[in-house]
Amino acid sequence: MANAFLNQLTEKRSAKTSLIDATLARAAEEDRDITEIELANIQALKLEVEKLDERIAQIADIETRNAAHAEIVAKVDGDKPAETRGGYRVTSEEATYHARGENDFLADAMAAEFGGSYEARERIARYQNEVRLEKRDSGSSNFAGLVIPQYLVDQFAPLRRAGRPTLDISTNAALPAQGMTVNIGRLTTGITSYVQASENSAPTESSPDDTLLTVNVNTVASMFDISKQAVLRGTGVETQLLGDAIRSYQAKLDSLAVNGSGSSGEHRGILNTSCIGSVTYTDASPTWAEFFPKLVESISDISSDFYGHATHIVAHPSLIGCWLRALDTTNRPIFNATAGNPFNAPGTFDRPGYDLGGLQILGIPVVADANVPTNLGAGTNETAVIVGDFRESYIWEDQGGNPLYVRFEQPDGNIAIRTVVFGFSAYTAGKYPTAFSAITGTGLITANWA
Repeated sequence: MANAFLNQLTEKRSAKTSLIDATLARAAEEDRDITEIELANIQALKLEVEKLDERIAQIADIETRNAAHAEIVAKVDGDKPAETRGGYRVTSEEATYHARGENDFLADAMAAEFGGSYEARERIARYQNEVRLEKRDSGSSNFAGLVIPQYLVDQFAPLRRAGRPTLDISTNAALPAQGMTVNIGRLTTGITSYVQASENSAPTESSPDDTLLTVNVNTVASMFDISKQAVLRGTGVETQLLGDAIRSYQAKLDSLAVNGSGSSGEHRGILNTSCIGSVTYTDASPTWAEFFPKLVESISDISSDFYGHATHIVAHPSLIGCWLRALDTTNRPIFNATAGNPFNAPGTFDRPGYDLGGLQILGIPVVADANVPTNLGAGTNETAVIVGDFRESYIWEDQGGNPLYVRFEQPDGNIAIRTVVFGFSAYTAGKYPTAFSAITGTGLITANWA
């Protein structure tokens, strides 16, 4: 097991040094100095390489001791039949860390890093090898840090915080194993067909052209300090702290997909993507009857500009609440539960709630996302509605659905452990920006709705 872990650490070290070399090579090819961001990345990678060197030395020592022990056992066990040496062959067993397991991932990780616990170190090594075998085709060992067990992500990511509703309806792809950008070719000038003027006349020539869309790979992270006593002697620390860090990560990543600025390390979100459709709803006393034509206009923009159709409508739950309480001229609700078999209703739902239980408007599913901003406009009190074909919303994540890592550091002169949860990702809605349309304006101040 130590040998497998040693090989994994060596592969990680090679991946880190390759990233440094690639960054320097790109700067040399472009005949420029490295940027501040590139310098920060190189410095961070250098620290990771140094940490890996320490781990490699520790595991190499364990490997040497194991080899010596195996030699002694072989001498003692030399009279046994060859087919029985080494004990039983295990072909299948439960994962080292799982929801019903007795081992605590966070406590083991810290004990292995700072406490010198051989048992914890062995369990962490076994777990990392399990991850390497399970994810070997998706590049799970390219960056330093422990991969957070999937059961923690599954158990905590969807709960309590805003979650990632917009990303959940987007196209998810595996992040490339190397590099800090994802490049997409876009055909911006297509081929034009012409009518032949007369027999034997030459056809008219077209000049197609494409543009490269470069999407940056960015990092989302959270950091917190906890005492060693709290982790090693406490109860439920893993679920309370690591779980909340995971939920925070997911919500932050989703908010960037919706409204990220595209600068200072942020993804460029849908609302800040150039050339998406735009519909303005200006109204001091907004109502559903006045908003509905704006929604239809936004849907129609996608049909006429993208030549496709909207797959979802994304809005803040507070605005959706305004829609659900709307009444017609005879004080009947405009949105009706499907259980009542509504007739001629513009929108239906199975049950109210954050997941909205099948809410649809004009047959288009509505997604409630609390990460949609509510501080837009001159008065910083407007929200927005995003209509779009969210198959053209692209999120690349490392690990293929298990994107999180955790690292531990010990601040100087402090009996605390600093925990960093982080993940790498790239996002864009810019491949086909006309697949999206945003409704904004003073009519989307929820406090003004009747």
